[in-house]
Amino acid sequence: MPSHIPKYGNFFEFKKDDIFHNRIKTFPKVDLLIQNGSIYYQGEAQNLSNYHTPNGHINLYDLNVNRDDTAASDLIYPFITKGGSFSSFKTISTDSHNLDFAMGDELAGTYPLTSSIAVNRYGTTLTDAKKQVLYALKNTLNYYTVLSPHYEYSSFFGNKEAQYLNIISVPSIFYGSSIKKGSVKLKFYVTGALIGEASDTLRNGVLTQTSGSTTGQSVGVVLYNEGFILLTSSADTHLSTHGEKYTSNTSMHSASWHYFGTTDPNNAPSSSFGIEFKGTNYIETLTMFAHAKQNQLNFSNNPTFISKSVGYVSEKSMYYEDAETEIKNIVSSSYRNHSASFKPVTYISKVGIYDENKNLIAIAGLANPVRKLEDRSYTFKLKLDI
Repeated sequence: MPSHIPKYGNFFEFKKDDIFHNRIKTFPKVDLLIQNGSIYYQGEAQNLSNYHTPNGHINLYDLNVNRDDTAASDLIYPFITKGGSFSSFKTISTDSHNLDFAMGDELAGTYPLTSSIAVNRYGTTLTDAKKQVLYALKNTLNYYTVLSPHYEYSSFFGNKEAQYLNIISVPSIFYGSSIKKGSVKLKFYVTGALIGEASDTLRNGVLTQTSGSTTGQSVGVVLYNEGFILLTSSADTHLSTHGEKYTSNTSMHSASWHYFGTTDPNNAPSSSFGIEFKGTNYIETLTMFAHAKQNQLNFSNNPTFISKSVGYVSEKSMYYEDAETEIKNIVSSSYRNHSASFKPVTYISKVGIYDENKNLIAIAGLANPVRKLEDRSYTFKLKLDI
């Protein structure tokens, strides 16, 4: 049944008070574990049938997830035919687009597109790589100085250019609009034992160590809206006397927050790292109330609605049905072999939603059909995530 007030024959129109727009705010939890160079998302490895999504990654479009790893030629991929519009992929430079491809050539991309966290460490020397990252975050860090002086690019807590930095980049697909304030928690394990834990206890973005040898010390800050965790604790601030090759060189280093999250499987086999936080995600919902009022919607085009179907063929070979055909009486009686008085009865099993041009755009199905009598009215609540 379509909804709402009669407007075009059997169609009904939603009134102003029948449509509500709401926004649901959710906080999905994210749990990442880094161990032996592998990243485990939500504590689990990827399904073995998901050949093209590595551990710790999220597939952006869920494409090619169930295709055999050996059948690379069968993978779907995006493509553009070179034309006068000069449309291209970002991975193809302008020079390459102009020189390497002729008109009508296919410009191909690849699927799937996956995303995961990245961990990058920088020493006290201002290298080009460190400079690019810091200069991009400088204004953002200073903007949050009102929350804590630990954010300030250069202060009595130190100059970011001369500090040891361990920057964890979290793509927005993991958290949605932003990371929930105060939800970040970092855990450092050695041989399965927790040697250090840090969290934003004051909800001001400053990560404070809550357990371990340096409890109470600030170890870094979180950029909740941008998705960055900056660990500024010195490499000399040891959490444990345990030493491993946390970097790509052969030197041994004691466990510290500077080496948190190393992803090289050959460097720190005894250490593992946990990252927990909650995202902030908004879901737009549309709620609609479809009314089936008294003395309405008591007719059906279903062939079983009439007692019998008798057709006639006229002299002009036109088939038509008898307009006098009776409606089938399905009202049950309390007495055996006795027919109850006739009442129009229909069963509403679906509600169709139409646009202003009377195009069907959505159908809501009822789990159990609703019995509709003339003296009864119903209101169906429909909810749609948009």
